[in-house]
Amino acid sequence: MKKLLSSLLLLLIIVACGEKRTPVVENYNILDSIPKERPVLEDRYNLDKTKFGYIVDVIFDNGNVQYSKLPEGISVQSNGKDVHFVSHIAGVEFRLSGHSNDGSFSVTSQKSTLVTLNGVALASRNSTPIKIECREIAFLQCTGQAVNYLTDYPNEQNTTTAKTAAAIETTGDVVLCGGGKIALCGKRRFAMHCSGRLLINGATLVVENSVHDAISTVGGLAVVKGDLRINATKDAIKAKKGNVLFFDGNISLTSTGEKGDGIQAKDIYMYGGNLSVKTIGNASRGFNAKGSVYIVDGSLSVLTEGGPTFSEKKADYSSNACIKCENAMYIGGGYLNIENHATAGKGINCNGKMQMNDGILLVRNYGEDIVHPTIADAHASAKGVKCDSTIAINGGKIEVLVFGKGERCEGMESKNEIVISGDANIYVYATDDAINSGGDLIFNGGKLYVYSAQNDGIDSNAGIIINGGTVIANGSGGPEQGIDCDFDGNLRITGGTIVSIGGMMGDRPNIPRNKLSTQQTIAWSGVELQRDRYINLCNENNEIVLSYKLPRSINHAGVIISSPQLRKNSAYTLSTSDTVTANEHIGNGLFTGGNYPATEEKQQFSITSLITKINEKGEVEAITVDTTDFSRGTMPPQPHPMMGHDAPPMPPHHKPGMPPPPFDINSIPDSIKERLPFPPPFDGMRGNDEGYNANNLPGRGW
Repeated sequence: MKKLLSSLLLLLIIVACGEKRTPVVENYNILDSIPKERPVLEDRYNLDKTKFGYIVDVIFDNGNVQYSKLPEGISVQSNGKDVHFVSHIAGVEFRLSGHSNDGSFSVTSQKSTLVTLNGVALASRNSTPIKIECREIAFLQCTGQAVNYLTDYPNEQNTTTAKTAAAIETTGDVVLCGGGKIALCGKRRFAMHCSGRLLINGATLVVENSVHDAISTVGGLAVVKGDLRINATKDAIKAKKGNVLFFDGNISLTSTGEKGDGIQAKDIYMYGGNLSVKTIGNASRGFNAKGSVYIVDGSLSVLTEGGPTFSEKKADYSSNACIKCENAMYIGGGYLNIENHATAGKGINCNGKMQMNDGILLVRNYGEDIVHPTIADAHASAKGVKCDSTIAINGGKIEVLVFGKGERCEGMESKNEIVISGDANIYVYATDDAINSGGDLIFNGGKLYVYSAQNDGIDSNAGIIINGGTVIANGSGGPEQGIDCDFDGNLRITGGTIVSIGGMMGDRPNIPRNKLSTQQTIAWSGVELQRDRYINLCNENNEIVLSYKLPRSINHAGVIISSPQLRKNSAYTLSTSDTVTANEHIGNGLFTGGNYPATEEKQQFSITSLITKINEKGEVEAITVDTTDFSRGTMPPQPHPMMGHDAPPMPPHHKPGMPPPPFDINSIPDSIKERLPFPPPFDGMRGNDEGYNANNLPGRGW
């Protein structure tokens, strides 16, 4: 599969700032390689009927099997109900029809072979209804209007089952094609087992049931086109040593068993198609990639239910995840609708790096945290997006909503740094931190709105660097901030529009005191904020620099505002009001332009330094940046006052319904809208109602 991937040149525009160098990029590429072009199917995998001139008709009739005259080079063995052919010649088509309550067909061929199912129904006792062993590519074609039905079942309840037992078993590469329909039922183990690679190119495949994995391949699977509806007790699709690729078609996968996956493979690629995955077993995963997941285009919906399992040996939980990958995850386009209802489950759980360049990503998590009743360190948390390495978001539209109860129910978490660049459009709502980073948070562009119900809007255990873009961060008040890092010397602002709302500022508030900060910032402490009123910042001509509609009420709040429009040695005013008249609604309650009524009560001040602080008494203090060199990420993590098991319990939280996304439905291509398996409702989009709840969240969308 590596031949299908092209190396991507990493273009970083480095801007020197003293002795420190900060990457300021439109696209921050962190993956070694990503799929750039849709692979083209090799001609040898396309069925050419003209190459199969020899035809052998095989007819099943109530336990009896008959076959037409055989060409030279083909031998046969039959007991009257089962038939086995051995072919030494090329160009042979076996056409199967009729029905049998206990019969089977098998063929062994040295050359490429075509098996056509034309209205055949076979049930086999303790054997495989159709078995194909072929050294070259085998074609399994479905034709006709009738459904071809194949099932195997044990002769007795305790009969020993072969490890490859299936309704269809193939050796070597096989192509499932044609315009007909095939229904499989695997009552011994699998519905279909392929020791090589399986390519589906046009057929309608239904797996009604399988006691284990539905489709199991050793070499991998690719869906070029076709319709698939698969129900499995274990994995719906499993590629033991290969990759799974989707190019087109309508695919619906369901797994019901514990630790069952919708898809398990080394790498999973999606270049198109309409894919719906549902898992309802404990510790189940929609996508389970032992390598990486690459979403280039198409429509993907994943719904996960269930709960975690606990290992006494490891003293740890294993949780559900809509998408789980051991290596990297890449999103370059398409529409992703990710929804988790499992306790302590994850929307996306990535052990490596995660990068998004384009597309639409919706993540909803209704799960709650879980803590072992006797082992304090054994716990599992519900998160929207969890990544153990760097997250880079260069574009696209993202909505992450996390509603579960618990101190670790975070929206987007990275153990390393998070970099947001380009035209990324992000909305995050969470019970705990909306965004949490173990490394630096770097904003080079884009638009970000975050809201935490119980904690910080943005929390970094290292530094926060804002070079551009629009950042609106809402903390819950008290000690919780809109923007919070371990030490204010690690907060740096060189550009962008920033509004941070949270609790009252202490002696060392989270203001951009880092010596590399260059943009003017205003800190307003001790202000009383009321929901649905506005904070207004105006210049000396009463022109609105920005206004922000408050999503919550906070007593003794702390407000941070920074804008490229702020100028040193200029006069400004701050105020709150019930209404505002502005020229432009940037989005999510942020306005700019227009004139502000002079009759409103205002707090007047002049900017004389990089940071201007106004306390609750209205006193103005000019603050300069620290001379200490706080390099990125050098501050050790500090214990958070609200974290830990001694923190106050979370208030009751009603499980919400499915809220709409914050962006315009018109931005979604019609080709995707028409194919969505279970799309979110777009009626009553955010902003139509000035109030908010689980179904109508704060903000109005970008």
